[in-house]
Amino acid sequence: MKKIFLQISGMHCESCEKIINMELKEVPGFLSAVIDSKSGEGTVDLEDNVDENLILEAIKKAGYLAEIIRKEDPSNGNDKQDMQNGEILVVEKKNVENTEPFKLKLETSVLMDGEFSQKDSGPSFNGKITQTKKGEFQVPKDNKDADEFVEKLMSSSKIRQLFNIFSDSNSSTDNSFVKIDTANNEPDKKSADFVKEKEPQLKQGGQENAIFSISGMHCASCAGIIEKSLKKVPGVKEANVNFASEKARVLYDKSITTIDKLSEAVKKSGYKAQLADIDNPEVEKQRKEKTLKDYKNKFLWSFGLSLPMLYFMLLDFFAFLPGREFLMPLIGVISLLLTLPIQFIIGAGFYKGMWSSLKMKTFNMDSLIAIGTSTAFFYSLVIFIIHVVTNSSLIGSGGEKIADLYFETAAFLITFVILGKWLEAKAKGRTSEAIKKLMGLQPKTARIIKNNTIIDVPIEQVAMGDIIVVRPGEKIPVDGIITKGNSSIDESMVTGESIPLEKNIGDNVIGATINKFGSFEFKATKVGNETALAQIIRLIEEAQGSKAPIQAFADRISAYFVPAVIVIAIITFLVWFFIIGAGLAFSLMAFTAVIVIACPCALGLATPTAIMVGTGKGAEHGVLIKGGEPLEAACKIKAIVFDKTGTLTKGKPEVTDVVGLALADEDELINISASLEKSSEHPLAEAIVKYAQEEDVNIDEVNNFRAIPGHGVEGIINGQKYYFGNRKLMADIVGLDVSKIERKISKLEEAGKTTMILSSDKEILGLIAVADTLKESTIEAVQKLQKQKIEVYMITGDNRRTAEAIAKQVGIKNVLAEVLPEDKANEVKKLQGTGIKVAMVGDGINDAPALAQADLGIAMGGGTDVAMETGGIVIIKNDLRDVLTAIDLSKETMSKIKQNMFFALFYNVIGIPIAARLFYVFGLILKPELAGLAMALSSISVVSNSLLLKYFKPGKKNYISIIAPVVMVIVFTLLFLQFGRLGQM
Repeated sequence: MKKIFLQISGMHCESCEKIINMELKEVPGFLSAVIDSKSGEGTVDLEDNVDENLILEAIKKAGYLAEIIRKEDPSNGNDKQDMQNGEILVVEKKNVENTEPFKLKLETSVLMDGEFSQKDSGPSFNGKITQTKKGEFQVPKDNKDADEFVEKLMSSSKIRQLFNIFSDSNSSTDNSFVKIDTANNEPDKKSADFVKEKEPQLKQGGQENAIFSISGMHCASCAGIIEKSLKKVPGVKEANVNFASEKARVLYDKSITTIDKLSEAVKKSGYKAQLADIDNPEVEKQRKEKTLKDYKNKFLWSFGLSLPMLYFMLLDFFAFLPGREFLMPLIGVISLLLTLPIQFIIGAGFYKGMWSSLKMKTFNMDSLIAIGTSTAFFYSLVIFIIHVVTNSSLIGSGGEKIADLYFETAAFLITFVILGKWLEAKAKGRTSEAIKKLMGLQPKTARIIKNNTIIDVPIEQVAMGDIIVVRPGEKIPVDGIITKGNSSIDESMVTGESIPLEKNIGDNVIGATINKFGSFEFKATKVGNETALAQIIRLIEEAQGSKAPIQAFADRISAYFVPAVIVIAIITFLVWFFIIGAGLAFSLMAFTAVIVIACPCALGLATPTAIMVGTGKGAEHGVLIKGGEPLEAACKIKAIVFDKTGTLTKGKPEVTDVVGLALADEDELINISASLEKSSEHPLAEAIVKYAQEEDVNIDEVNNFRAIPGHGVEGIINGQKYYFGNRKLMADIVGLDVSKIERKISKLEEAGKTTMILSSDKEILGLIAVADTLKESTIEAVQKLQKQKIEVYMITGDNRRTAEAIAKQVGIKNVLAEVLPEDKANEVKKLQGTGIKVAMVGDGINDAPALAQADLGIAMGGGTDVAMETGGIVIIKNDLRDVLTAIDLSKETMSKIKQNMFFALFYNVIGIPIAARLFYVFGLILKPELAGLAMALSSISVVSNSLLLKYFKPGKKNYISIIAPVVMVIVFTLLFLQFGRLGQM
């Protein structure tokens, strides 16, 4: 195969590209081509034996001029070889003792004329490389630059992001040569073995997600067409197109396909795809604003042109209107002239969409609108032409208008459909307000210290390690660690936590949160896409672009719905015209009304709009739902397993009891205990010292301190020797009898507390109990879950006595104790074996296997690294009541999806019979233009119903959301009937 690069003159638009492609396909040996009218360039792939002049002749035949500006012939080693984005190089470093191959995924590098150059910033090598055979190059041993280049590639994290590099770290770095072998050639056996050994990594590294912004979609069928096109592209693993968010998410193998090929596939199916710029939300905002502006302009032009025809319709009913005698004969010709630009300029997109769907051997909304409007227009045009030929006149006879013309039907139909799309786009924009709010939190600049000077820089220029200064009232630019000063920080906009948190040196701060009072300096640890805010935004975008399993039902209906509607419309026409004997105009208008009213737009919007609002609302309350699947799973949960440490409890031991015995003064008891523990490294020592600090108790110096492993500590304070530890310390070292206080100790231990004893040489002075205490929200959350008939379990590695003591405090009856971390997943699996849906709540680290095993994994986040947590739902605030919030939100969102689906199907159930004029005897005739308006209103009602989720509040009934759908059903039913009555006019 060879490739030629062309400069083509004379192209103006996409049609030019298609014409050239059609001519090229006629050339024998032609393989593929990418033609770009904007740049005036083209790339053509040919079989090796094809004469390049045939390509130039084909383009000339199409009406354009082309010249070859570059060639690529892999069979000729001296020709330039451009490695395309995504191709793989197998790079192998060899020495006498060891062989170390690794794979390099090429992104933007060029291999040409024996020189290897790197376009992007980073390590580079431009030295000469000897070509040993086709596709293989080597660097001499003494070429230090090449050796250094390969070493830099392997060690640079920046380059790793570009290339996906895998290597054997045990290998020597003393190279005899570097061999670069293109992916088009078979690597040697050692390279192949290495690839096989590293298969899981390479598979992961070779795949990449791409998110496209799609324009031109009008209904769920459009999304289905694009999905089919993308899935046909070699190398595509998954493709998911979301009609509501106008996004396509594609998982593809970079070694097989490219972004350009994916964009081209979308383009061939009749739509436009642009790689979504996640880092620059302004681009996406401008794109949506342009779409809204286009719809608005189209509507205003269409409405302006249609308005005179509305006046013409009124002339039939109101004889007193001015200009009646003059206008009546001219109505036909004026309506034709006004409708032409509406039908073929403003409505051109419907014809393009229909043509694209026909190429894919399917139908979509564009097909229905194009068929419906064309029926009305061309029928009227034929009647008009017959009148002109018969009467030799363009105007009506006898001062009356030409009968049986329906130009206004086509015009108003397009006008109402575009109005619906404009209103729908505005409503859809509101469904993603949560993301807009989060994006708006990011400050534009940061104040950093450079060369002992404070300077303001754009947020994009902040790098990891920069020292940033924050003053009172300012937003924190990026994530980091405080290095100087302290403050109180409001993190509510990210975590949902309303109370400002005190922050000191060494504490983490989150970007986009607000510094309340103090000034401080901090070191940037996460910038750009790595900040907590960026991860949250990315997670929500991914969730809003995902599909819930229930969406499959809507997709199945949409796939068959449009063809079924066309069949029903044809049957309607045949029955009215051939069996009942109605007039041709009456039968055609019934056909058109059925075609128009039955568009599956509302059905396509039912699920995604609710998911978009639901996930956005969850984020507002500190609950990050990672897509439609976990959102749907949450409402089906019948059992929840809570990990104890860090989930039900705070995860940090605290002093719970101070019991004075021989020493009655509690402060003195704390003083002595904390003074002894200050020098101890025991995990519980920190809790006692911290408690003393919180209680403002002094801590004294200790002399002759000694830690006694397995027993406790001893030391001298103010000349007096003290002992602090367990029973064994008292019995073995001090020699005191603890039997008299055994009852007190046992009582504390039965409550799950670790009890330590303080004594002097002569007597026991008191007891201090320490425990991992429950979170403030734990008991309330568990009780509310149990009220919802959800079985609550606690799982822990603690002994049964301690575990049951904690469970008793919480009110949990089901205890899974003495469970090792690796066995937690098995316990979850056992519960699933009983046939119930199980959720696992844990910290997302040592609970990862159990979170993955559960039907729904809920990770307690803590405000950072949220996108990295295991689990379908992340609770940012570490508040267990938010688990309940997630379940309640899931139930309300799923209820809203079912309501939307009911609306979508209900409108069609009542709309199609009225449109088919089955109730003609009752005076109900639905005109096509009113059918178009009804169809638009059905889509708007579905989006509006989803927007009612915005009124969701944790723990409260959303009465507006409950009542509104009932009102909608009544109002729209009456509206449909009223539209039917208007048809008599």
